[in-house]
Amino acid sequence: MRSIRYILLAALCVAATADAAGGKGMTWTKRSHDSTLGIDSVNCNGGAPDGCNPYQGDMSCKAILPVLCVKNDGSPRPPYTATPGEFYDGWLGGHLSATLPIYGDALRSRSTGDQLCSTSFGSGWRMAEFHDNPSGGWGFRGYGNLRSSQHFWVAIDDQPGNCWNR
Repeated sequence: MRSIRYILLAALCVAATADAAGGKGMTWTKRSHDSTLGIDSVNCNGGAPDGCNPYQGDMSCKAILPVLCVKNDGSPRPPYTATPGEFYDGWLGGHLSATLPIYGDALRSRSTGDQLCSTSFGSGWRMAEFHDNPSGGWGFRGYGNLRSSQHFWVAIDDQPGNCWNR
């Protein structure tokens, strides 16, 4: 618990900005929760007024948001019906959770996000990545029950839509 406090304190004390224009990072939202199966659907929220942008980021890196974390533990896929198709609604093969909120500017690298997730939840947890859906990007499902009212910082490995790319 002490190390989590130090990470959060360090995140709150970050003086450097992503860039003079404010920089942006990519965020995702929770699309739905299936209480019978205990799973959430999260996605890039493309096309929505506050939708994500994996190419340039969609949220100011000065925003304070939780990091979406995943643990791929090989959990079998429950019997949900994918919409509109499995390609953009695949099974993570694990669990979802979110850290306490941090400044996007504190995410200086992907490993910073990974460390925050493993410190918060334990071994095997890391920052969610755009392509965690094994059949495609843009969204996936996993065990969890995230808050619906917020955005989450999510990494993308093959585009510059992260706060650390600024």
